[in-house]
Amino acid sequence: MYYQATIATPPNTAEVDALATRLQVAKGVITSITVGMAPGCAGLCHIQIRDKGWQIVPWTPHENLAWDDYVFDLPNRYALETAPFDLTVLSWNEDDTYAHTVFVGVNVDEGEIGPRQLEQKYAWL
Repeated sequence: MYYQATIATPPNTAEVDALATRLQVAKGVITSITVGMAPGCAGLCHIQIRDKGWQIVPWTPHENLAWDDYVFDLPNRYALETAPFDLTVLSWNEDDTYAHTVFVGVNVDEGEIGPRQLEQKYAWL
């Protein structure tokens, strides 16, 4: 199943006051995440995606995605195993004049979550 959100982040939105957009998904395994930065963002609009506070995009803690007129296509194997089944997209915008729009799409395989998916999810811990 494919889930998406289009997020307009107002100007002068600081990272500490990031806009939190809830993207409700289903139980399953995230197979890919797409993040599109509209033309004009000029690297001023930033996002992170989290699952229950845990940063999953980008995987590097405290980093974020920011670009201009670019689509990040991120293959993934992340198990969503406990309710609530939603992701939080944090966005902030350093531009002092314009709002900027970011598109987020998430593919979720709603099949059973088996030991293999959980092993992949927790392998680096």
